[in-house]
Amino acid sequence: MIKYFLIFLIFFLNNCSFSDRAGIWSQNESLETSNPKIKILFEKEKITKDEFNTNFLVKTPLKLIKKQQEYETNNNGFLNKNLNFDKISRYKFSKIDSFDYFDPTLVFYKNDLIFFDNKGSILRFDDNSKIIWKKNYYSKIEKKTLPILNFSINNKTLIVTDSLSKYYAIDLETGEMMWSRNHNTVFISEIKIDNDKFYVIDSNNVINCFSIKDGSNIWEFKSEFELIKSQKKLSIVYDKENVFFYNSSGNLYSLDKNNGNLIWITPTKDTDNFFESFLFKTSKILLDNDQLFFSNNQNSFFSLDKKSGFINWKNNVNSETKPIIVENVIFTISTEGLFFVIDKSSGNILRITNIFNQFKKKKRKKIKPTGIILDPYKAYISLNNGKIVVVNISNGKTESIFKIARDKISPPFINQDYMFIVKDNEIIKLN
Repeated sequence: MIKYFLIFLIFFLNNCSFSDRAGIWSQNESLETSNPKIKILFEKEKITKDEFNTNFLVKTPLKLIKKQQEYETNNNGFLNKNLNFDKISRYKFSKIDSFDYFDPTLVFYKNDLIFFDNKGSILRFDDNSKIIWKKNYYSKIEKKTLPILNFSINNKTLIVTDSLSKYYAIDLETGEMMWSRNHNTVFISEIKIDNDKFYVIDSNNVINCFSIKDGSNIWEFKSEFELIKSQKKLSIVYDKENVFFYNSSGNLYSLDKNNGNLIWITPTKDTDNFFESFLFKTSKILLDNDQLFFSNNQNSFFSLDKKSGFINWKNNVNSETKPIIVENVIFTISTEGLFFVIDKSSGNILRITNIFNQFKKKKRKKIKPTGIILDPYKAYISLNNGKIVVVNISNGKTESIFKIARDKISPPFINQDYMFIVKDNEIIKLN
C-alpha cells in the first residue's frame, strides 16, 4: 500500500507546477484578486525579516538565577564567565557519515566527555583528549548499519538509545554494560532522566517511562500516530509532579509522571498538511517557573501555563533553535538569522537585529543557525557553515565571526564553563 502511495505522490508532484500560475499552488493574494467574493479567513502571518528597535540596550552583565535544575528544565545555555577563542583542543573519532541528519548529544561525566563513532563505539575522553575507555556492544552486521546513539547520564550510569531500537545502560567508570533491552520501534526524542526512571519517545509517538535499574517499562502513554515524522529530535521536560513533551504531530502534553495519566493537551501546529509534517521542527521546550516556552519553524513562539496548558502568549518568531531565558528576558535566533530579545512575561519583542548581514546576500539563503549560548556579555551562535558568530548582547551587533570547521557544526554544549562543539569527526573544546 505504501509503495503505491509513493508512486502516486511522485507522479502528482512531477505533474503539478509550483509556480503562481498554477491554480492549485496559487497564493492567497491571487485567490482574492481573481474572485473578490472570496475572503481568506485564516491567512498565515508573514515571517519577520526586518530589524526592530535596534537602539534598545540590554543591561549587562547578565546574571542567571538558578531556580530549578538546568537539566530538568532545558535552560542550560549560559556560561558564568567570559569566553574567548585563545585556546582550542580537539577530540578525534571516526567520521559519522550521517552527521548532517541528526541532532548530536554530548554528555559529560566529571570533566570527561562521552561520545560515539560511526561504528557505534562509545568513547570516554578525559580533559587532555586521552581515551579512558572505548566500548562497542554491536555485532558485525549492526556495525555496518552505522548506528546513531543518544545519551543521558544519571550519577554513574549512562543511558543509551540507538537507531536500531535498542536501549541499554553503561557503567561510566568501567564502560561495562549493566543491562540491554530491545524496543518495538526506534526512539525519536532526547532521553530525560528523573531519579530512578527515564522518559523517551518512540516513532509511534508513544512516551515510555523506563526503570534505570533494569530497563523495565513502568508506564507508557500513546499519543496520536503520524505516518510522516519530523526530522527534529523531540523534547521532554519535567517538574515535581508532571512530565511535559510534544510529539511529531505538534501537540504538547502534560502527564502525571507517576502513572502516565493525561493532565492536558494543547495543539500548537497551525496546519495538518501532509507534507508539512515532515518539515515541521520545533525547538526544545524550556520550563521556567510555571511557564513552558518553545518555538517552531512555522513562525510561532509560545508561552504556555504548565498547570492548564492555556496559551499565555504567542509571537511571530520563526525558529527551531532552543531559546535561553535569563531573568525576565528570552534570547533566541530565527532561521533567517534575526537575534530576538523578548519580554518573558508579556511576549513583547524588545529588539531584533540581523546577524546575517555580515554575509553576502547569495550565501545567506543557505546559512542556518544550529544553536546559541550566552555569557554575561555576549551571545555565541553556531551556524551550519562551520562558523560561530559572536554578538554583543547589549546592542545586538555582531562583533566577530570565527571559523571552526568547513561544514555543519552542532549547537554549543557547556561543561565547567567551557564551550564544546561537535562536528562529523571531532569534538572541539573552546576556552
